[in-house]
Amino acid sequence: MEKSSSRLKVFAVLVTVMFIALSTRLWFLQVLATEQNQRAAKNNSVRTATTDALRGEIITADQAKKEDPTPLVTNRKSLEVRINKQELDESGRAEEVLLQLSELLDIPVEDLTAALESNQYFEYQPKPVAEFVDEDVRFYIEEHEAMFPGVEVVDASVRSYPYGEMAAHIVGTLSQINDEEVDTPAFRDYGLNDLVGRSGLEVTYEKWLRGKKGVQDYVVNADGETIRQLGERPPTAGNDLILSLDSEVQAAAEDALDEGITEARTRFDDDTGKYFQANAGAVVVLDATTGGVVAMASSPTYDPRWFVRGLKPDEACYMGLAAAGKCGGADSVAPLLDRAYQEVYLPGSTFKPFTALAAVKEGFADLGSYYSCPAEYVHPGDTSGTTFNNWSTQDLGSFQLSYLLKISCDTSFYKWGSDFYSRYTNDQLGENNEPLQRSLGQWGFGSPTRIDLPSEAAGLVPDAAWANHDDQKNIFPDGMAPGVDILTMIGSGNVTVTPLQLAQAYAALANGGHVCRPHIVDRIVDAEGKEVKDVNGQCDRTLPYTQAQLDYIMNALSQVPRSGGTAYSAFLGFPLDEYPVAGKTGTAFRGYPFQDTSWFAGVVPANDPKYVVVAMVEQAGFGS
Repeated sequence: MEKSSSRLKVFAVLVTVMFIALSTRLWFLQVLATEQNQRAAKNNSVRTATTDALRGEIITADQAKKEDPTPLVTNRKSLEVRINKQELDESGRAEEVLLQLSELLDIPVEDLTAALESNQYFEYQPKPVAEFVDEDVRFYIEEHEAMFPGVEVVDASVRSYPYGEMAAHIVGTLSQINDEEVDTPAFRDYGLNDLVGRSGLEVTYEKWLRGKKGVQDYVVNADGETIRQLGERPPTAGNDLILSLDSEVQAAAEDALDEGITEARTRFDDDTGKYFQANAGAVVVLDATTGGVVAMASSPTYDPRWFVRGLKPDEACYMGLAAAGKCGGADSVAPLLDRAYQEVYLPGSTFKPFTALAAVKEGFADLGSYYSCPAEYVHPGDTSGTTFNNWSTQDLGSFQLSYLLKISCDTSFYKWGSDFYSRYTNDQLGENNEPLQRSLGQWGFGSPTRIDLPSEAAGLVPDAAWANHDDQKNIFPDGMAPGVDILTMIGSGNVTVTPLQLAQAYAALANGGHVCRPHIVDRIVDAEGKEVKDVNGQCDRTLPYTQAQLDYIMNALSQVPRSGGTAYSAFLGFPLDEYPVAGKTGTAFRGYPFQDTSWFAGVVPANDPKYVVVAMVEQAGFGS
């Protein structure tokens, strides 16, 4: 009993001592150590790290049908060396570090210095100085961190172009976000080193292609050491674009354009006394029933891979992106300009099917009568001495409208242009007294097609408002003149179109009068292939012509590549009976010192239209 009592007393003492120790510790933490703990808590913070999302791929229609396609544009991993210039300068060893880095990367110090001086980044942004470096470089820099203050090697994803230059204008380019953009609402979720679309599909579909970054939150102490991870959201890859483009047709279009330009340069131009310059051109292939762009080529072009690794000096000069005085005074050929939809041209006689239908619609011409095709034409009552000449110096006789299109007579169209001008001056239709301009506008001329690509040119259908504008007063002091309508009838004077606008109009002519909005992207899908948006185009605008009128013009154009037609020589040896073609040549006069623009617009097959092909070469002579 006495032993048991002693044990209880010992246990009671131990409990008392432990209670006193615990109480003392609690009092210490709550009273004496309060300020210290508050400082420690303040020194801990939550930091967020992000992981870039893979940008969506760009895939052509034919590639999308394959099990394991090679996309037109995809991504590849790159190890990138970046330097934080502020940290490097603060180390006081910039020269030494750059020399060591130069030896490690086998890159001249001057090139590293030039990359550090780039104005594409903020001063506090890590600036990329080398891409696609070996893993050994990363290991070495990480193991010798003290030798390389401000230097880091990071994983990056860059664009890859398995087909090289193919469709460069269509896919477009990327570049670093700039200081003007980074603080704007449109780019509120972008980081200081993020890439953004600058041209082509990359900019039009930026929000779809970009994806969402991954986010990781960490609690770190004052020394920057990680205490624990709070949470993580993995990155979401961008959506893929499935195009209406066919890679094989695109390649064929680009090759044919290059061959046509090369061939044109072998021909001599008697008017200028030199060989044709053939300095640029474009080809557009449209699906006649949907408006889908099957191919669209522009020359000169460029290699989008240059923008991934950075432009060399000669490439920067070629692109027109070099600093002033760096290219020895040589002019760039503007390869970034897509001649298919961003540049306008006189359409020449390719315009005649549409002006002919306007003349029929207004009652100035009909499908059964005969019209003369003299060597020259003078507007009734004109005392200025202005004579409008045909391409031939002979009076060719009188023909029906279909044959006038086949031989591309100008003077009969001049007469109808006079009729339109008289309708305007007589003001018989009140506010709608410009039926020629109104009819051409219905085909889409004078307005952007609204293709899903940036910076589209609108073209011009000259009218009274244009002629009366202050900019034109020196040319038209008395307002609208007869020559405006007369020359518009043959696609000359002041009317301008893009090759894409012309293709859109020929598609409407071929498909029964439905104007379709051209489009490059058919649909947008996520990384699993599930459709998230159906793009396509709309064909909901119907033209005010009968099917008989449209068929008449199509039948007339089907004779242009045959004997007696202006395209006969170009189609010699072509199996027209097997692959019938309806089309129209065009030669657009530009005036000295420039040479004429050469055109051909075709519909195939002529008896069951599926595709429209428009080809244009600047300074290449006759369209025939």
